[in-house]
Amino acid sequence: MKIAALDALAGFDLYDSPSSRPDRAAGDRMRVVHLVLGLNVGGLEQVVYDLVRCVDHDRFEVRILCLGEIGDWGHRFTELGIPVASLHAADRKLPGRIAAVARRLRELRPDVLHTHNPAPHLAGAIAARLSGVPVVVHTKHGRNYPGNWKWVFANRLAASLTDKVIAVSRDAADVAVRIERVRKDKVETIWNGVDLDKYAVSPAKPAGANRRAVHVARISYRDKDQRTLLAAVRLVADAEPDFSIDLVGDGPDRADLEAYCDELQLRRHVKFVGFSDNVHQHLSRAGFFVLSSVTEGISLTLLEAAASGLAIVATKVGGNSEVVEHGITGLLVPPQTPAALAGAMLELLRNPQQAAEMGLCGRRRVEDYFDLRQAVARYEAHYLSLLQRKSKHRHTVETA
Repeated sequence: MKIAALDALAGFDLYDSPSSRPDRAAGDRMRVVHLVLGLNVGGLEQVVYDLVRCVDHDRFEVRILCLGEIGDWGHRFTELGIPVASLHAADRKLPGRIAAVARRLRELRPDVLHTHNPAPHLAGAIAARLSGVPVVVHTKHGRNYPGNWKWVFANRLAASLTDKVIAVSRDAADVAVRIERVRKDKVETIWNGVDLDKYAVSPAKPAGANRRAVHVARISYRDKDQRTLLAAVRLVADAEPDFSIDLVGDGPDRADLEAYCDELQLRRHVKFVGFSDNVHQHLSRAGFFVLSSVTEGISLTLLEAAASGLAIVATKVGGNSEVVEHGITGLLVPPQTPAALAGAMLELLRNPQQAAEMGLCGRRRVEDYFDLRQAVARYEAHYLSLLQRKSKHRHTVETA
């Protein structure tokens, strides 16, 4: 799709070039706009929330644009003083999305557009070109359908208009370079982080904690695969009848999963907690953590569990092996394999001292590699260096 055609679609005769933008006065805050689909409950949204919460507000002025409806978590951002707006464009075709984003960007005139998820990336990167935004940064939160050629092509196109693609895992970075053909020098990995002060190791566990596991995730078969988890729990409960697990989270498949739980006669062993604002409370009452996903970026729930000093049983998919060191901080098993998942759970259940030692090693690993403020500082550094590079290039062109 040629830029001239996009100009017409967006209703512009000509897009602003970076050289037409006024210089920022010394001391002005850098304007950063985050473009997302919406702000419903989820790991991606939590990453965006942590990023805008912890960014240096003396240096950066941030706001959120949603392609679709704002969602249930919008109030969390506005309570921080972060402006949030919906473009009501999620259901439009691509030209309509581009036009909606471009018009708003021309009004806001940000220094940086930071996109999240493939659809906002594609519309946002093109719209940024149309509206003269100097810098485009994209966070690749997972693998993003590497087997779907349409999305691979879309991600490749969006990346060609993007200054930096930041992958949340090495696995996601590999997909970007190897499958989507993004230039290697344009891709960098910044692992997600957690607030270490919020997720402290509990000094004392309640009675029976070592007989209880916890799972925290959106209830969705497509990616979290809780059906495999329940099948594994059936095997564990048959071997250890006093075992129980808390399922913390909600989602579109909860009713079906509860029906499957009844089919497996697991109500005595499984508690559906639902959505919780206090995940740490549930983590502190368990002996270990379980994640049964079939795809992941860098799972925040894994980081929260490790930060809380819990050993982890997780499937070996996506970025999970970058968080969990097999045999040291937890156990990794193949996805969609109930017997393997049950075997790992039984190992930790029957060896509580091993689980405790793994949990302490996991906490140290989070402290070393997954500190939220270190991750935010790296994003800030990219914003600054990319804009500085563009400014130098503009100055060179103007004086040539």
